[in-house]
Amino acid sequence: MQIICDKCKAEIHPQPEMLRDGEIEYTFFRCPECGEVYPVCVTDEALRKEIAGYNRMRLLIQKQRCTEKFLRNAEALKQKNRKRTRELMEQYPSVPFLQPTEAE
Repeated sequence: MQIICDKCKAEIHPQPEMLRDGEIEYTFFRCPECGEVYPVCVTDEALRKEIAGYNRMRLLIQKQRCTEKFLRNAEALKQKNRKRTRELMEQYPSVPFLQPTEAE
């Protein structure tokens, strides 16, 4: 997948970074040329636990045959996690300390 920086038009090969501010964790990548920040997701402790739970379910689904109920529960958890991620990204839309400084 080719990603082009909106600001400087450089090609980006994303290297995800994480930064915590209390309970909130930001996942993002930067343009290596100009330092422009591209948010990927925002999580809190509860969401990280739910994501881990979904990942365990997903691994189980890959390893063995599961019931329809289990598959529906896994899908419901995935959708719940996506919704919470969107809510957190709206609540914490722009993180000033992630933005490039004038010196960059």
